[in-house]
Amino acid sequence: MSVVAPDLVAEPIVNRGKRKTRVWALARQLLTSVLTLLLISFIAFIAMNRSGEQVARNALGIGVTDEQLQSFIAEQGLDRPLLVRYFDWLVNYIQGDWGTTLTSKLPIQPLVLPAFAHTAELALASLIWSLPVAIALGVFMARKGGVFDRAAFVVMTVLAALPEFVIGLGLMILLAVQFRWLPVASTAVSGDISIAWFQAFVLPALTLGLIVVPYVSRIARASVSEALNAPFTRNAVLRGLPRRLVVWRHATRSAAVPLVHAIALVMIYLLGGAIIVENVFAFPGLGRLLVQAITQGDTNSALSITVLLGAVFIALSFVADIVVTYLNPRLKAA
Repeated sequence: MSVVAPDLVAEPIVNRGKRKTRVWALARQLLTSVLTLLLISFIAFIAMNRSGEQVARNALGIGVTDEQLQSFIAEQGLDRPLLVRYFDWLVNYIQGDWGTTLTSKLPIQPLVLPAFAHTAELALASLIWSLPVAIALGVFMARKGGVFDRAAFVVMTVLAALPEFVIGLGLMILLAVQFRWLPVASTAVSGDISIAWFQAFVLPALTLGLIVVPYVSRIARASVSEALNAPFTRNAVLRGLPRRLVVWRHATRSAAVPLVHAIALVMIYLLGGAIIVENVFAFPGLGRLLVQAITQGDTNSALSITVLLGAVFIALSFVADIVVTYLNPRLKAA
């Protein structure tokens, strides 16, 4: 008769219990994200469609007659109850039918998705150069300290205080008007990939990146400074490990949790804050399309863009929470 050790029986049961707990935690977080997105869509719909007559006036303009107004309301179904219109819109939106613009009667989805792709490309181009620079600068500030740290901190604070349009206009005057190295407008993004296509990304990506660098570098500086003063890094130095190895392998790994949160917030900002930058450089992205929709009174397009941005924001936050939980042993154990 064979006897099975109790530890061998208990270990698979414990592992299954941990996996089940993690799955339930992930499911709860996912459910919370979905409910948050539904709340965002409901608030946005109520805010933009509370009055059917006002929606019609915004779309048709000031000089509209009562007959035209009533015809438009009946055609768009704006005379139905608000909750009925919301649920009809929500079902159609989930199924991929985002409706048509109120002004030109064009399908919304073929207009929004290419603009969103351009904005995502711009955000990616900004992150590719700004994140390595910001993290390296923050680590260098934490390592050196002294005069360099204080001077760099002051420069980063001043740069962070400047509005996006000021940085964009300054770069435009310097690189596009005076030196004529780059185009003033970024309309070539809508064309085929070419030299002009790459040049169209430079000024907006530089502008957004210069906004990202101060924020991420200060987070990296504070996190790495705290990690360098922690007991485990001091013990690593006392054991004779090279300082560069201690900084980049131990300190930066410990500082990864706040950096992941900072990067997630930066990505959310790049998708939302690109609205101003895109309008400065005439960049054909989602921000510029949103401003055009609001200016023209096209609540259908504005609503679709708002909910799409909300979904992206929630998805980025969800992924960031998962990554932070994986990097932080305490959260992972909990």
